[in-house]
Amino acid sequence: MLRITRDEAGRRLRLEGRLTGEDLATLREALGGERCVELDLAGLHFLDARGAEALGELRAAGARLAGGSSFVRQLLEEVAS
Repeated sequence: MLRITRDEAGRRLRLEGRLTGEDLATLREALGGERCVELDLAGLHFLDARGAEALGELRAAGARLAGGSSFVRQLLEEVAS
């Protein structure tokens, strides 16, 4: 399950739980078409290949990815290469 919380300024989204392909519509809805936001990944415990690809695409489009466990960072590195 993915939980997404937006900060008061609306520029930072905190992702918590699991990000899988099934959650991508929820993530897109929370972004509301924005690409240049900061995504706080500190509370993200799992992501599958589709979730990692989506985060990689967001990063390439200007989103800043902050935090994240070593597992999450490793998956993102694999997608980037």
